[in-house]
Amino acid sequence: MGRFGNAASLEDIAREAGCSEGAVELYTSRCFQAIEALHDVFVRPLTDEEKEAEKQWMDEHMGFVGEWRDGFVMYDGTIVVLFSRPGKDGDAYFTRKSNYGLNVQIGNTPSNLRIIDYSHGFTGSIHDAAAFEHTAAAKYPDWFFKDNEFAWCDSAYTLNGRTITVHRKPASLIRENRIFDAAVSHVRVRSEHCMGALKGRFQCLRGLRVTINSQQEHKNACRWITIAIILHNLVIDVEGAAAGAHFVGDHGHVQENEDRAIPDGQGVEQNNEDAGRQKRQRLINELMAYREGI
Repeated sequence: MGRFGNAASLEDIAREAGCSEGAVELYTSRCFQAIEALHDVFVRPLTDEEKEAEKQWMDEHMGFVGEWRDGFVMYDGTIVVLFSRPGKDGDAYFTRKSNYGLNVQIGNTPSNLRIIDYSHGFTGSIHDAAAFEHTAAAKYPDWFFKDNEFAWCDSAYTLNGRTITVHRKPASLIRENRIFDAAVSHVRVRSEHCMGALKGRFQCLRGLRVTINSQQEHKNACRWITIAIILHNLVIDVEGAAAGAHFVGDHGHVQENEDRAIPDGQGVEQNNEDAGRQKRQRLINELMAYREGI
């Protein structure tokens, strides 16, 4: 899973391991089965104590205690690029970056980059906002969030009471909104760090060498993503947050921009944004009051 490009070939792995190519596939499948059995142990909602730790991280990062602390999780989408065009419905996998891939939605905590929610299975042509609707946070918000809790998202997502986004133009040109957006970006960079840690450690996700010519092979490709997410959290639990973020630099901002399917600022508009606008305005007021009081 740590191989990328031509080095990920079955022939190379079999030669180094001293076994047949069929044995490599069999051993991989059996290891995947064992790791999948640990899914609910390592990929789970946060406990109340863990949520409080994330909220304290937000307090320290912002420099004040307020409603900002309720944003304990952040979401972003990424593309797991495929090494070749799928034979089945290949055009559906085509992205604006002129590659083929799978859309993955990741919800992670800022302090240690732990992934607590995700969704995958959609092809690279889908919009992030549409793919996000299949995460636990979108499908079961009253279960995932408590009281005034919410998630931070970029402008490609829909603004509501549970997902707070940065502004789109022309609202982003207003001074107060620009300051707010910059503050949110400083928090949401941890989402980019999470993507970098995941793809940097498991470089198979930078060019997944899985042939997709059927629905079952599509599911097999998604399986690789699930395994990487489980192992990412396992490393954090066993070795700590520093180890989890060790590979952040191996897949940085430039590489992530090459993978991304949807640019910021092209979200899907909906009519139920009043609660989100009101909450975002309270967050802006809170931030400006703190800045003016410094």
